[in-house]
Amino acid sequence: MREKDRNALPDVETGAAAEMDEVMRKFDRESATRVWEGTPKRVVSVITALFSLYCIWSTLWSTADLPIRLSAFLGLIIIMGYLNYPVHKGHVTPNAMPWYDVALMVLGAGSFFYYCLNYKGLVMVITSAAKIDPWGESAVDGAWLYIVLGIVGILCLAELCRRCVGLPILFVVGALMIYTFASGQSLARVIYTLFYGTSGVMATPIQVCAKFIAVFIIFGSFLERTGISSFFIDLANCAAGSSSGGPAKVAVISSALCGMVSGSSVGNTVTTGSVTIPMMKKTGYKGEFAAAVEAAASTGGQIMPPIMGAAAFLMAEYMDTTYATVALKAILPALLYFTGIFLSVHLEAKRLGL
Repeated sequence: MREKDRNALPDVETGAAAEMDEVMRKFDRESATRVWEGTPKRVVSVITALFSLYCIWSTLWSTADLPIRLSAFLGLIIIMGYLNYPVHKGHVTPNAMPWYDVALMVLGAGSFFYYCLNYKGLVMVITSAAKIDPWGESAVDGAWLYIVLGIVGILCLAELCRRCVGLPILFVVGALMIYTFASGQSLARVIYTLFYGTSGVMATPIQVCAKFIAVFIIFGSFLERTGISSFFIDLANCAAGSSSGGPAKVAVISSALCGMVSGSSVGNTVTTGSVTIPMMKKTGYKGEFAAAVEAAASTGGQIMPPIMGAAAFLMAEYMDTTYATVALKAILPALLYFTGIFLSVHLEAKRLGL
């Protein structure tokens, strides 16, 4: 290879990575993050790495009470969330974070950290019947402060949720809150249940996320950094690249393999689709068909063991069974799903004479 061509390769790779990031920002809400450069980027990366180490330590070795671990986990989530997610995906300026985001981050994380550090002293207050009327004559001293902390923490967490996944989930929560207050529940009881108990924001989904999902995502990220996505595409090419309509079959197989280590259907589509969709179009498939094949195959990656979507972990928790059992039961449906797509592209290739 000529020296000029070798020097051009890094620029091509950098451009492709930038295009992939742009697509992710446009179509995947969770990828519409702030842009950090230089020293701020290194600081945010260190914070994220420390959080990853905390998740691993908390899962494997921590013996602290569950509310302590969960409140610390949520406090760290709020810090990283506001460091990475702007108020709107269009409000992105490199190395810029508005003052109100800093305030929300400090208030939200501070509420959960306060609960984490003072949990043992709050146990009596939390379990006291006086919590129902924190402003009454029988109220425990400072009970009103705990109500305010709970409100602040919940609102900051709700705003972060809106930035990450949008408004629909908040509409559902809002409807349930209206029903709760309409049934005669007091504000104090609601806040104590939502913020301080393990049946509110620290209920089963957060428990599963703290114990399993975060660690699986970390290990999956390590695996992706090894370049396994390229290996999967090459492996799929070796297996089906030379057959009738080979590129489409490569898309199906590589998406299934990449789905085994990726929790994002959009990320899977961008990773494998940037290679397979152009190949399919060159072979003779219509652009719409090529995109549909890649989208369907990449979406199915979330049900492909061993690492599936977050719902699989919740299923294991709610059914009181092991995650391995859920993964084992998912093998047959996943194989049938990808077999159906594989047969569809094969028949389309035969029809078009590709």
